[in-house]
Amino acid sequence: MFKTNKDELTIKDIKSFIDLHAEDKMKYEKLQDYYLGKHDILMTLKDKDVPNNMLVHSYPKYITDMLTGYFIGQPVKYSAVDKDSEKDDALLKTLDEIFKYNDEQEENLELAKIASIKGVSYEILWLDDDKRIRFKKLQPDEVFLIHDNTLEEKIRFAVRYYTSFIDGKEVENIELYDKQKISYFDNSKGQLLLTHEELHSFQDVPIIMYENNAEELGDFEQVISLIDAYNKAQSNTLNDMEQFTDAYLVLTNLSGTQYDDIKELKEKRIFLMEADGGASWLIKDVNDAWVENYKKRLKADIHKFSYTPDMTDENFGSNLSGVSLRYKLLGMEQIRSTKERKFKKGLQRRIELICNVLQISSNLNNYTSIGMQFNNTLPQNILEIAQIIQALSPYLPIETLIEQLPFVENAKEEMEKKKMEEDSSEDYESLLSMLPSGAAEEESHEE
Repeated sequence: MFKTNKDELTIKDIKSFIDLHAEDKMKYEKLQDYYLGKHDILMTLKDKDVPNNMLVHSYPKYITDMLTGYFIGQPVKYSAVDKDSEKDDALLKTLDEIFKYNDEQEENLELAKIASIKGVSYEILWLDDDKRIRFKKLQPDEVFLIHDNTLEEKIRFAVRYYTSFIDGKEVENIELYDKQKISYFDNSKGQLLLTHEELHSFQDVPIIMYENNAEELGDFEQVISLIDAYNKAQSNTLNDMEQFTDAYLVLTNLSGTQYDDIKELKEKRIFLMEADGGASWLIKDVNDAWVENYKKRLKADIHKFSYTPDMTDENFGSNLSGVSLRYKLLGMEQIRSTKERKFKKGLQRRIELICNVLQISSNLNNYTSIGMQFNNTLPQNILEIAQIIQALSPYLPIETLIEQLPFVENAKEEMEKKKMEEDSSEDYESLLSMLPSGAAEEESHEE
């Protein structure tokens, strides 16, 4: 975490922080490479004289995709904490429109995926040409936050740096964000200079950090050495197999044998030799059992220390009860809980920044009145949930109960649809009752 007591940063200060961020950037690039299947084993020099296979096993992608899908495969549900407050309902509807405009569900999934790979992800907010609020993910390779030195560790600045090409030349671009403005720098003239500044309306630094955990570790970062060992073990196994097929024929006391004799042997499949002669194959002695046990231990440790179960394991049978399945996924559930707390903090800051803009044109600024609900992607027993809802209906509000259904994204909206259906049905029945008895019977008969 970068900190400063300064109220303004000079170009020298910004460059110093970027230099400090370079080490983190190298780590992020390596983690991204591992997710894409570019592992260290591929960097090994090949020996053309012997088999030298380099197998890559996509455990990083498996771990990230599994944990991210389990965590946020189901969209986040938002609700008004005070369900009877018209102001909170108005804010919820406004946020829903903004979220749909920004494809919020896909944005959340991508933010969680980046955080799973690199330990942290970022998001930037801005107003587009139509003055509508936009937000978009940023890679941690190109952005970082600078906090103050207080115990609250408030965000004081954010720096985004990247390269672009202008007239065929590579230009370094730097953007400095504070609570009031954005400062733009570039080196198009051979040195880094301030080009222009512009104000923003968010009343705070408009960049959000989403942590994967308190240590900002990626989900597979701590098992990379195990993955490397597994890649090497599997590669060596294939190398041994190829060397086995390349066995050498050993002839004893048959030094007079010529190449034509070997050729004739292959054709007629008959070998004549003297009494003291002999023939055998020279092969490499491989302890298959030891090698396989070693690879099994590596594989088990990768799943164990990444808290990602092997779904192809025989222990995950189709006859498992819900409680048994959750017990086997306990480690995965603990990771999900950590992710949820950290991600929720980022989403709350997103809503707070949006409310800072909304309060300029309206009085919708109570960001703490919006609740969030995360759901894992485990198969749900809808009948069991429905029975629970029915049993609790005398004690809890209907909106709270409807929110428990995994296929309902907005309980308030579903209740309004239901009310419209009931009102429409009541109006139709009322219209029928006003018709003469004969006409009403004829109408009902036509239906």
